[in-house]
Parts: sequence; structure tokens; C-alpha cells
Amino acid sequence: MKKKIAQIAIIKPLHSLFDYEIPESMESDIKPGCRVSIEFGRKLTIGFVINITNKINSSKYNLKKIQEIIDKSPVLDQEILKLLMWVSNYYHSPLGQIIGLATPLYLRQGKIIEDYSYDDIESEGFIEQKINLSKEQKDAVKNIKQSLSCYECFLLDGITGSGKTEVYKHIQNEIHKKGLQTLIIVPEKTLIPGLIKYFKINNLLRVIEYHSSLTPKQKFINWTLIQNCKVDIIIGTRSSVFLKIPNLGLIIIDEEHDVSLKNSSDARYNSRDVGIYRAKSKNIPIILGSATPSSETIFNVTNKKFTHIKMRKRINEKPLPILKIVDMSKKKNAILSDDVIKAVKNRLLKKEQTLIYLNRRGYSPVINCRECSWIPKCSQCNLNMTFHKNKKLLICHHCAINIKFSNKCLNCNSKDIAYLGEGTEKIEEVIRNEFKKTKIIRIDSDNTRKKGEAEKIFKDVKLNKYDILIGTQMLSKGHNFPNITLVVIMNIDQSLYSPRLKAFEQLAQQLIQVSGRSGRGEVKGEVILQTSYPDNENLSCLINHGYEEWMKQLLKLRKNLSLPPYKNWGVIQAKSKKYEDAENFLYNIKKILNKGRNIEIYGPMPSIMQKKANLFNLNLIVQAENKKKLNYIFSDCIPLIKDIPYSNKIRWSIDIDPIDYD
Repeated sequence: MKKKIAQIAIIKPLHSLFDYEIPESMESDIKPGCRVSIEFGRKLTIGFVINITNKINSSKYNLKKIQEIIDKSPVLDQEILKLLMWVSNYYHSPLGQIIGLATPLYLRQGKIIEDYSYDDIESEGFIEQKINLSKEQKDAVKNIKQSLSCYECFLLDGITGSGKTEVYKHIQNEIHKKGLQTLIIVPEKTLIPGLIKYFKINNLLRVIEYHSSLTPKQKFINWTLIQNCKVDIIIGTRSSVFLKIPNLGLIIIDEEHDVSLKNSSDARYNSRDVGIYRAKSKNIPIILGSATPSSETIFNVTNKKFTHIKMRKRINEKPLPILKIVDMSKKKNAILSDDVIKAVKNRLLKKEQTLIYLNRRGYSPVINCRECSWIPKCSQCNLNMTFHKNKKLLICHHCAINIKFSNKCLNCNSKDIAYLGEGTEKIEEVIRNEFKKTKIIRIDSDNTRKKGEAEKIFKDVKLNKYDILIGTQMLSKGHNFPNITLVVIMNIDQSLYSPRLKAFEQLAQQLIQVSGRSGRGEVKGEVILQTSYPDNENLSCLINHGYEEWMKQLLKLRKNLSLPPYKNWGVIQAKSKKYEDAENFLYNIKKILNKGRNIEIYGPMPSIMQKKANLFNLNLIVQAENKKKLNYIFSDCIPLIKDIPYSNKIRWSIDIDPIDYD
């Protein structure tokens, strides 16, 4: 007699599925994609059925039995199961871990799915507004509409202010006419409220959000509504790419270049690339939108894999802002140049707004005692701690550990402290001292943690309640503030010579994006860039020739140096409390990989950030001639890792298509 066996994924970082016997009473009810209650270890836990198979009844198989079936029908259908298994195989991450990222907490806890209504969520009414498309927008809509019944990947490459969102909306309307749903993925949740309102303009469509800031209950309700086809448009962050959307007809990835679209934890999937795979599998179109497309996307355009649609004019032919570079190399200890002070005063007189951009929060990234030379370093990361003046804390921005600090050396009690460098807090202090009685707001993750706080601030900015905005990359994309006519970009010098593979590419994207916040209303904009290296080759090319030409030069250089996207790289990262353990672990993997394979291996080598959260981080970089071979190599290697001595003491992960090696 044969037993029916269920292969079950547990929501843990384990690379194996687990076999459980299906009791006869459950055989007709249990299906792949259902949740079940099982005994794992000595505890009852929730598992997801992945596959059902038969095994010959034998004493060899003394399997535990499934305790209970939770679902009458699968919560993960065949399409989603296939997608999740592909992600698990491609990124070499445990399937259970991927399911954990793809499902809301209540589902993983075994909560019974109820029949919710769209009326159960908070929803604003639609707004009547007539918008006339520009010629470029009309052409973009026309070109995309021709391929709505099949797979095609479009790069909507439009400068800031060219109206990409309105193109999305027109294409979505065509999808809705077919009775289909649209998924829009954005890199940051602060962009979602504005998009929800935008897509309700002149529409009675059911729009829903999906992201980490929702309460567990609300996230579960939204997940249920989506899978029950009770919404038309889903707008979410990267994990929304895994949502079960029965009538999915269009995927839009906004700001496709943004690194936040890639998960930086152990399961290192990129929602842009997962979205492309899903669109191709389902034979539906996908739109990648950006004013600063990534090198990978431009590479795919060059190789005719993506269709390139350009929009090079702002709406109503509004001119791009004038950019001016200010050389700070001879202005020792100066934070604001005379040019910036003069420009800000001029905008204040005209009752126009100024945005001052610095992608570093806190007051000072380094402090130093002049008496004993003490510099506070993180005990877990061995890196400088950032001083946050408002909170009176020293904070490690890598592991979040913090220490109370009241302007007195923790080593010798001296009050003679030097505050080196600047973050948004210090900039705010300088601005308030320079421009007294001016309405100033600082916008970074420190003061927008409360739900709805960022949205409230953005609304107040549009109502001209502030004269000067000081902020991080939260302000660099996706927002339209019509009265901002001056953008000041500060302290980019560290990124100009960073060893990170994508350091300048990310910097270039930030510069172009934040510059695009200027002059989107009726008044021509101005951008002032402060740097001590105005003659930097990369910077000069970007400023003088534009992003498109600079990207051509970048790809040419990467091709000559055999760097991604021309070569396929993967990284095995090992983390351990002891440096030697991580190093030996990677040396053992290197031996396994070197057996009969024509590949290049670099390392083991320390990560750029060698220590984080009290763990040493080391990398092994593997280069292969194509992705297929690279994935085959890692798949072949993973089962052998458990036999490496002390592998149970190592936290390890594989990063396919890495953004950086840190």
C-alpha cells in the first residue's frame, strides 16, 4: 500500500522541503498551495503544501502526519507557486523564506480567510480633473497600446516632469476596459498615497495599497481583497510582486533604477526582474519607468530585449533647470557657499521654495574629542557612530545600536568636542541661523516615522506652508512640488570616489532625480551643486553631456573591464562572529567550485563593510560566461555546503545579480 506524502515548506531559512504523511481522511481535500498545521520539532507550526507524491509504505519512512488542513482551497495557486519556486531557484534562497516574504503575517499564523468588501478599507473619493496629453505622451500611449494582449517589456524613459504617470494611467484605463487588473510597484511607500489619489482622478476605480507600514490586520484584509478580485489597481512596494492577482493584465515598475527594489536581506530578489519574469510567464505587458534608467535596463534595450520609449520634454514645454557648480575646495569649513546664500535669499524674496538636498541624516557623521582624540565607534560594526543632536544620541546607521550623548566625551569627560561633517540636522541648524523667521522643514526618516506624517508634510509643502525644505533621497523622486524653483545639492564628494561598483551610477541617478524637482511650475528652475571636485571626470561628463551619454560611456567602460551587466557575477557572503570561521568556510566552497568548472573566482575577501551587527562579512565572487551556468554552479554547490566543517556556525547567502558587494 502506498502512502500519500505532502512536501511542505516551513517559514524558516531552510533549503529543504519536509515530508509529512497525509492521513487518509485528508487525502481528497489537501492540495498544493494549502496551509496545514504540522508538528515541526516539538511545536505545532504552519506549513505550506508545495507538492503531493506517493512513497512505498516501509518502516524506513516513519513520517509525522499532518495535524490539520486550514484551507478548503489553495491560498497559493499554481501560478504563484511556480513564481515562488522560480524565485527560490534563481536567487538560491529557501522556498519557505520566499513564501514568508510573499504572504501577510496573519496568513502565516494560520488565520482563516474571511470575505471582506472593498468598503472595509478607508478610501477617498475621486477628483474631477481634465488633463491634456502632450505629443510625446500620446506617442508613448499609442506605442504601448499596440502590445497590450501579449508580453512586451517597455522602458518608458522620460525626463523628470515629462508626465510618465499620466501615461501609466492611460494604459491602465485600457487594461481596465478588458476587465483586467494592474499592479504598480514603487521603491518607497511614501510614493503610494500620491499615486492612489492620482489614479482616482476621473475614475471610480477600486485602488488599494500593499506595503510594510500597514497594520497586520489591514495588510491581511488588502491581501484577501486582491486575491478575490475586488480591486482594480494595486499599488505596493517590492513584495507586492508576489501577490495573487487572478486577472492581472499589466505590471508597472516605477523608478525601475532604484536600489530599494532589491531586497537586501538573505533572500536577495529584485522585484523589477521578478516582475519581468512574471509578465513573460503570464504573457502580459510590463512597463519600466524612470528618468534615469539602470545600466542593466539600458543594456537590455541595446540588446533589443526591451522596447525603448523616450520622452525628452517636460509637460507644456517647460524648460529644464539651469545647473551651476560651485567649487568648495578653497572654502575651508564652509557649509553654505555665498552663491547658495544669495540664491536662497532671491527665491525667498520672490516667495518661491528652495529644496536643500543632503543624503545623510543626523547632525554629524563623525565626532572627535580634542582632548583625548576619542572617536565613538559602534561596538558591533567598528564604524563611526553618527551624532543625532535632537535625540542626544550616538547611532550606528548600520545596526541601529545607540548610546546617550550630551556633548561630553565618554572617555575623558571633556566638553571640547569637534563635530565633523554634516547631516540634515546640522544643515537645518545652519539654515535656521542664516535665514531667521523663515518657515523651514526637515524631511528624512527620523521625522517621518509616524504613519501619515510624510504625506501630511508633502501636502503642506504643496500648500506653500514652508519656504525651505531640507531632505534626503525621500525627496529625490516621484514628488511634484510646483513652487520649488531652487535645488541645492550638498556634500556628494564621498560618492565620487567610492569603491562600490554602483556608487557613481546611484549618485548620478540621485543628482538627476533631485534636480528634476526644480522648476516644475511656471517659473524656470535653478540647481546649485556644491563640490570640492568640480573636475571629476564622471561628474563633468554627466553635467556637460547628460545622463544618456554618460550611461553610454559607463557601459563601454564596464564592457572593457568585464563587469556586469556584460559578465554574470554572483556572490556568496559568509557572516560569522569569528573572521577565520567565515574565511575558512568560503575557502572550502572555493575548493568545491574549482572542481572541473571553467569559471573565475575572486576571494575570499572582506566586504566593503567588514563588520556589521557583531558579525564579520566576507565575500566570494564567482564569474561565469552566462547566467544559466552561474545558477547551475550554485545549485550544484548548495547541497554540499552542509558537509563543510562548522557550516552550522556560519550565516551564508547567495546574491545573484548583485548591486554591490558589501
